[in-house]
Amino acid sequence: MKEEIREGYYKDQNGEWQLDRRSGKDRRHGKKQKPLDHERRCLFRRKADRELFDKDHKTMIDEALQEFAEEHGGHL
Repeated sequence: MKEEIREGYYKDQNGEWQLDRRSGKDRRHGKKQKPLDHERRCLFRRKADRELFDKDHKTMIDEALQEFAEEHGGHL
């Protein structure tokens, strides 16, 4: 006996055909994506994450400038 195959359907645990909701087109397929879009989206998932990122980097830059100024006899 040959197994029947229906495009866009699957058999559930009871052997009944169910519409496969995942068989539709991927809505992201047509969009042109930049290589770093995914990384940027993961890094800044929330506005709070971006604010913490900016704050940490400003602190690190200020510390580096202070160290540089101390090494060269100047101040900021």
